[in-house]
Amino acid sequence: MRAVTLVCFVFAILGGAARAAHAKPTVAILGLEVVDNGGGVDEKSTKVAKDLTEALRARAKVGTGPYTLAPGSDKDLLEMKLLSGCDNEATACMASMGTELASDKLLYGKVEKQQGGYQVTLRMLDVSSKSNEKTTTDIIPVSESTGAELQRWGKQLYNRLSGGSDQGSLVIKANVDRGTVYVDKQVKGSLVGGTARIAGLSEGSHEIAIEAEGKLRYEAKVTVSGGEETTHNAELENNAIKVGPGSGVGSGSGDGSDHVTGELGGSLIREGTVSQDEHPGSTSRALFWTSLVVTASSATGMTITGLQVRGPLREDKENAIRMWQMAHPGNDKLSGDDACTPAGDLAAMGDQLAAAVQDKCDIGKRRALVTNVLVGTTVIAAAATIVFYYKGYVSPRHSSEHASRKHRGPDVAFTPAVSPDQVGAVMRIDF
Repeated sequence: MRAVTLVCFVFAILGGAARAAHAKPTVAILGLEVVDNGGGVDEKSTKVAKDLTEALRARAKVGTGPYTLAPGSDKDLLEMKLLSGCDNEATACMASMGTELASDKLLYGKVEKQQGGYQVTLRMLDVSSKSNEKTTTDIIPVSESTGAELQRWGKQLYNRLSGGSDQGSLVIKANVDRGTVYVDKQVKGSLVGGTARIAGLSEGSHEIAIEAEGKLRYEAKVTVSGGEETTHNAELENNAIKVGPGSGVGSGSGDGSDHVTGELGGSLIREGTVSQDEHPGSTSRALFWTSLVVTASSATGMTITGLQVRGPLREDKENAIRMWQMAHPGNDKLSGDDACTPAGDLAAMGDQLAAAVQDKCDIGKRRALVTNVLVGTTVIAAAATIVFYYKGYVSPRHSSEHASRKHRGPDVAFTPAVSPDQVGAVMRIDF
């Protein structure tokens, strides 16, 4: 019995030594002290110091960094200074506090209110060597001194002092054994036994996707915390197209228009025909009515301008010619059929009455040009109206009657084919 007891004792000692060899060093994080800069210690500064202390301790409790939080070390810096009789933060005094808290490292610091923010000064002390390892000073803006932003500052400052990483890990657990995992559209790993672990991800939001045989693609967004391990459960849905063996396949409606053949696990084929246009010639009918409106409008405009050229405008020109002839009796320069040309010559010489004749001639010519354009537009629109009427009303009816008399089946057959390995189609044209 003494031998057995001795062996058990030796094994217990060896086990404890092994655990001690692999245990992480501990760190004590003292509550940050608020510094009075002459205006007194306000409630806001006290809350910032308290919340930042909690953020530092929460980061150390995660356990993925180089240190673990020392048990029973939730003390304030000011409290420890009073208990130890230290009126300053001398290295020897702070090391004795670390020894009293049974920690390997001691993290402490101060918060001082500044214009536009809070100045935070932190130190990491090695207790055994009584030496400051790292010191950092930052100003936290007022806009980032609460909530998630202050938590982010706590993680960042702790990682800077402890040498921890800002990167995190993602563990994905899915309802499939194997699959490919994408993070931010890049392949980052594979599912093995329904689990994948992806390390080295930056802190923040990431897009993940999972592709697995027989399942629909899974997509989601996850938020990774620096220095922590985030677990995400993924539930992939079955792909209705990719089916497995073991079942038969029924047919469609029975009229031949929608028929499924094949065997599950092999090729799954869906047969059909090209759908017929329920309203043939609808575009041509719309164009027919449009061209008809254009024809009517052009014809109306042509009629109006044509009547003006041959009516009032011609009378105005003839009245102007008579006025010129009355002022120049015996002069027959403007008595010919084309009085506009000589009227222009006389107007160039300063004859005001001739200029009036030329003005009436110019108005008549412009209106005649508009009439000629409208004549051409009317002819073209009328021709288009006839063509679109035939295509929209006559041709579809003849085509339908011809098809019903001579064709019992479709001229074109379109057969899409879908299988677990391929997607395709076959088109057959009968002459």
